[in-house]
Amino acid sequence: MRTIDSVLSKHTNGLNFSAYIYNQSHVWKGNLDNISFEPKAIKDKLLVLDKPCYIVKVAGKIGVTNEGYLYPTENGTTAQVELLTFVPPIRIQQLGDPNFLSFHGVKYAYVTGAMAGGIASEEMVIALGKEKILSSFGAGGLTPERLEAAINRIQSALPHGPYA
Repeated sequence: MRTIDSVLSKHTNGLNFSAYIYNQSHVWKGNLDNISFEPKAIKDKLLVLDKPCYIVKVAGKIGVTNEGYLYPTENGTTAQVELLTFVPPIRIQQLGDPNFLSFHGVKYAYVTGAMAGGIASEEMVIALGKEKILSSFGAGGLTPERLEAAINRIQSALPHGPYA
């Protein structure tokens, strides 16, 4: 495990944190090697949604990590890593508008498909519909007969949807 000085000596990311102080009841504990201080590495950590995200300050420099854990502060002790804030993990099902989910009867607020010429095929619409993901058949440029066959197949496989 590296020391604070060896971790921070090569990183300058330009991040600052407001001087607003609040009553903090937890500190971050973990391996210093798991804290990112470079802008690209920070971005990568911020994009990890299925793990917690800790924003910490070490010797005046702000870094980000998805590793480690929160630990209750003990009276009179100071931590070598200051916890500025944290965000708990978020599931992909939590993203998007809940009204969209309930209206369409889906588990994800996403829509797929709609590529012309049947590229977004019946098979794709049916497979995604069975997983409760809204999908649209790519009807552009198809004959009415081909389109009718696709609609019948999708409606037969997904009598209660979801499909577009």
